[in-house]
Amino acid sequence: MNEERLDILLVDDQNEDLLAHEAILAPLGQRIYKAKGGCEALRLVLERDFAAILLDVQMPGMDGFETADAIRAREKSRLTPILFLTGMRFANPDVFRGYTSGAVDYLVKPVDPEILRSKVDVFTRLARQRRELERVNAALADANRRLASTNQDLDAFSRRVSHDLQGPIAVIDGFARIVAEEGKDSLGPTNLEYLGVMRKAAARMGELVRDLLQLSRVTHGELAWTEVDLAEMALPILLELRRSSPGRVVETTVASRLPVRADAKLVKIALENLIGNAWKYTSKRERSKIEVGREPDGRGQTVFFVRDDGIGFDPRKTERMFQPFERFHSADEYPGTGVGLATVQRIVERHGGRIWARSAPGEGATFYFTLESEG
Repeated sequence: MNEERLDILLVDDQNEDLLAHEAILAPLGQRIYKAKGGCEALRLVLERDFAAILLDVQMPGMDGFETADAIRAREKSRLTPILFLTGMRFANPDVFRGYTSGAVDYLVKPVDPEILRSKVDVFTRLARQRRELERVNAALADANRRLASTNQDLDAFSRRVSHDLQGPIAVIDGFARIVAEEGKDSLGPTNLEYLGVMRKAAARMGELVRDLLQLSRVTHGELAWTEVDLAEMALPILLELRRSSPGRVVETTVASRLPVRADAKLVKIALENLIGNAWKYTSKRERSKIEVGREPDGRGQTVFFVRDDGIGFDPRKTERMFQPFERFHSADEYPGTGVGLATVQRIVERHGGRIWARSAPGEGATFYFTLESEG
């Protein structure tokens, strides 16, 4: 694939110098434009985007310094490399003036062809890289705009789905409850059992819709960074679980302080899922343990964890467990939708962190995660 030809501008009031420099640069294969003075050069700069400008210093009327100042005043050509060509050695003040006018370098006439060609070749390579970077940035900006639009559509879709599904589910459950209550003396045990199955299915569908809506919401939107103490978050979560199961004997340990910079709402959702799973999967034990803490990873980064001594799982299934709807136990044995850990992973990754687990059947499970600070 042939590379894009770039534009080079030669500015000199001496026609023989223009022709000589054009011949020197011809092997580079770029398009050469020539101007015999500052005014003509400025007209061409307005029309084209040059990869490099070779500018003679000593010109009648508008000299090279004034021309360079005018080129630099235009936003589009503000960073265009300018190589000054001069037929005399400059005193230091003139050299300083040239560099403040935007000169990248000076060459004294008559120029060495190899040196001139190599310098201009470098400028064209840099220009090509800059333009490619601009194209990539433009593509990224366009992709970000489309992603933002898609996220808005997804958010609107999620709200619509939530409303359109939760409404009928509530109606099904409500009428099933009414029919069961009013017909408990006439429907018979089989029909009442059917109504119970219907209500149970409606409840599960409602839970699934809520979990999917939450999974959708945590994957986009700006993060509200703030100072968070995961220990302060974990304690009320555990307290609420104790209230929901007053007969259980669970020993809980939470580190004294677990500070981190994060989005408070999202990390609370993550902790609720992780601690809720630990509570759920220790429910078959007479006495169980749940621990929330941290430990160093040997690289100066803090690793947080939620650990339990519950039923555990086959470590070979670890990678699958963060996929939506992936379940290792039946819903009858351990209720849930299989969306919780996928939600946790999305939250952790949005914070620049990672999550992993260690376990073995019958030996409990530990979920580790990191949360990077705002960059």
